[in-house]
Amino acid sequence: MPRYEVTDRFVLHAGYACNARCAFCYYLEDLRRGTVRDFTTEQNKRKIRFAYTLGKRAIDISGGEPTIRRDLPELIRFCRQTGYTTINIITNGIATSHAAYCETLKDSGLTEALFSVHSHDESVHDSLTGVAGSYQKIISSIKNFIHLGIPFRINTVITNKNYRYINNFLESVCAWQPGAVNLIVFNPSETAVHVEKNDTVRFSDYHVIGDAISQALDVWKDRFNTINVRFLPFCFLRKHPDTVRTQWQKFHEAQEWDPLLNIVFQKGIMRTLAALTAGLCCPGNTPKFSFKKIDTLLGKLVSNFRIKYYYRQNAECRRCDVSPICTGLQKDYVKKYGFPRNTRITVANAKITDPLFFVHQPKYKRFFPDA
Repeated sequence: MPRYEVTDRFVLHAGYACNARCAFCYYLEDLRRGTVRDFTTEQNKRKIRFAYTLGKRAIDISGGEPTIRRDLPELIRFCRQTGYTTINIITNGIATSHAAYCETLKDSGLTEALFSVHSHDESVHDSLTGVAGSYQKIISSIKNFIHLGIPFRINTVITNKNYRYINNFLESVCAWQPGAVNLIVFNPSETAVHVEKNDTVRFSDYHVIGDAISQALDVWKDRFNTINVRFLPFCFLRKHPDTVRTQWQKFHEAQEWDPLLNIVFQKGIMRTLAALTAGLCCPGNTPKFSFKKIDTLLGKLVSNFRIKYYYRQNAECRRCDVSPICTGLQKDYVKKYGFPRNTRITVANAKITDPLFFVHQPKYKRFFPDA
């Protein structure tokens, strides 16, 4: 049995205010109403210290949008002083279009960034972010970070508005050689309860989105450090299973977040204890791996609960060889559209229980150190 541990990175949601209004945002309705939560500098510092005592050494400072906070340089300095070796911001690139501000962040101790770029087409990107000119600003931001020598990665949310142009998008960012490109298949189930408000950007056929991504990966996968596809089951990327990152792969990925701390900081201790109890009581068909750290055990229990609550597998899914390491489909998708057909995968006529089965390759060692 392989031995894996949970990622040593955690996400700090410093506050949920934002200077964009992305059509797919989990908090869009709260942003429109002006009811998003915010946190003080001291509240965020307590979370930073707490995560460090649990062994975390990498941090993603997120929001909302972290760069609208005046205390962001202070928080970055505090992370560095606490002992974090990787300090990252997840940003829409509006504020970082100013070169002087980027220099301030670097001087404070910032080591990398994750930029949200949602199209190669300026009009599509701006329509998805709800901010005119946001595309040009994020391009300026990326150029600023290249000039300063700060590594960066790219997130792009794949929606009904941009999936036809994934090939063009990858072509447009290839020259920058980002550390990774994350193709995030639009996933409203976990936080956005206002599912009907997202109909303009969500899609109804996973086979269509899978085919579009697969065709782009045929051309571009080997030209990047790595391309990750998030929130899409393996059966829709049969030719590229090494790129699929369900919740079970993300659990061990060095550039992803600890699920336990994520739920602790977002939902509180009582809900976390409830999730742990539920995860313990309904283990189900899950990956098999050994571990030594208690946070790996707790994170696995929380992940098990979240997957059982938010995702669904039907009989065909459960017969699939990769079902133990795949989440299945989001339950709101199934409720609205049902299960797609022809989803079963046969790999070796046996259940695959190693969650990192498809990434045991040298090129992925940086992203999955234990693989």
